[in-house]
Amino acid sequence: MNKNKLLQYFLLATFLSPIRLGAQVFWAAGYTENLDVVTNGQILIQPFEDEVLAQNFNSSVQFEATMAGAYRPNGQLLFYTNGCHVYGADHQILSGGEGLNPGEVFDMACDAYGYLAPKGASVATFRIRPDLYFLIHTGMENSTTHSISYGPLYLTRIVYDTLSGEVTVLSKNEVLINTEVDPFELVRHANGNDWWLLTNDFGTSNFHKILLTPDGPAIHEVQSVGYNFPFPPCRWQRSLSASPSGERLVRFSSKCGAQFLTFDRCSGILSEAGFSHLENGVFGGSGSAFSSDSESVYFSRWYQVSKARFDTPPDTLRASFTPPTGYGGSFVHMFRDPYGRIFIAPQASEPYLHVIEPSDNVPNVAQVQFEGFAMPSRIQRTIPHYPNYNLGSIANSPCDTLLISSAEDVPKEPARLRLYPNPAKDIAVIEMDFSGHKHLTLYDALGRPVRSLESTDLQAEMSLEGLPAGVYYLQAVQDGRHFGKVRVLKL
Repeated sequence: MNKNKLLQYFLLATFLSPIRLGAQVFWAAGYTENLDVVTNGQILIQPFEDEVLAQNFNSSVQFEATMAGAYRPNGQLLFYTNGCHVYGADHQILSGGEGLNPGEVFDMACDAYGYLAPKGASVATFRIRPDLYFLIHTGMENSTTHSISYGPLYLTRIVYDTLSGEVTVLSKNEVLINTEVDPFELVRHANGNDWWLLTNDFGTSNFHKILLTPDGPAIHEVQSVGYNFPFPPCRWQRSLSASPSGERLVRFSSKCGAQFLTFDRCSGILSEAGFSHLENGVFGGSGSAFSSDSESVYFSRWYQVSKARFDTPPDTLRASFTPPTGYGGSFVHMFRDPYGRIFIAPQASEPYLHVIEPSDNVPNVAQVQFEGFAMPSRIQRTIPHYPNYNLGSIANSPCDTLLISSAEDVPKEPARLRLYPNPAKDIAVIEMDFSGHKHLTLYDALGRPVRSLESTDLQAEMSLEGLPAGVYYLQAVQDGRHFGKVRVLKL
């Protein structure tokens, strides 16, 4: 990245300039401790298609590692967190947003630094509920045995009133997983609306797969896949990263290696596609990120970066980039912005990030721009952890034809298919305003048919007895045409 293009704006310049919308990615970093001769402070990093801007962020909130937030569609700040509390655009703690991730680490770090979990928070949004935000965040425990111990994994729900502008914390610290886990990842479901939340039980091959809908967690399944990353020796930091396509993942440990996986966004099924070991004597880092075309994967070790093709993972990951002779440098956590740039944070507090441009396409060579993004202040390990919000539905898949995949799919005419009661327990009554022979099918959240019936009447009953509680979808088909679909909550 050309450093001359990395403009550093202060707030005055921002106020005098018209609002310019770049990637709607909230990225704040920094804290007020003084180190060496560089003045530390909070900064806001804003990716645009042709440049990246860094400016002072007028907030007293400390960002040591954990960070996430959201903007309004017009580019104005909505809310953000440092893993300790949820703040509004006025930088005050929102009512009900105090005390995220309770426990020993909160008590030890939050007053002075902010929460300590790198890439420990993210935000899920829903196309059919644009006012609703799911803040996913992971706690930590001070574990002398495992060096870094993540968990529990939490959900905090936030809603935005588009008329009044009020931001409300609906619920806080809902426990999704209460055991020790690895870092998490979010992947858009094949319906283009919901989300898969993926993580691992620490030291096992067990993957948790939680389907998040606007109503909350609908499915929680566990699948065992391949290598189990045992402890020891698999300690130090870890990462789980998804490709922009959402159909590939890598699980990486800086002491053991990289597991390559494929992922079915409709069914949620994972399959192991390969494994790469590490060179002896090289450790630390553990960051990972996919290229913008989903074909290559970058891995960070403290003093080198490795690059591998996903479809042909090497037996051993070897250095694809090392710092210039005479320069010290470290590589830890990674983030791919919406324009395909990959930013790599150093291990220590520094006023720069390393950068890989999306044009990097040389096989087995990582064209890292060492210290390529200069900043007005030092930051620590505050790297974003957002999913690919632009990922849509999979055309012609069972999930796409079954579920609402975007706001435009909502019928503009009165509903032709209705169901009551909803939520339902044993029997659901279905009403239709179109005559003739109709085929009615009830699907679970994975797109699997679980009930069906045929009717020529305008009203029918469907038994729900024996079905597990959760979210289902009813679809009506007549002569190959879809005449309606409705979400059903089974009690």
